[in-house]
Amino acid sequence: MAKLRLLKTGHGDLCLAEWDKDRPETITDAAAAFAEHFTPGRLAFRLDGPGQTRPIRAFDATAPEILLVPAIQGG
Repeated sequence: MAKLRLLKTGHGDLCLAEWDKDRPETITDAAAAFAEHFTPGRLAFRLDGPGQTRPIRAFDATAPEILLVPAIQGG
């Protein structure tokens, strides 16, 4: 099962959805969760393994894992 996770600043992460590319109903739910939580100020990354991370701007059902993170803020 692939996972959609949300990184929570200072609090670890939260699994928002899991999907199986062979079960379309799970993809629909995961895509909806991505759309709901990929808000302005957040970044999304497809995690394919160690050293194989790339930014994405839309839900990708072929990804083994997607991580949503808050944008880095400086001061």
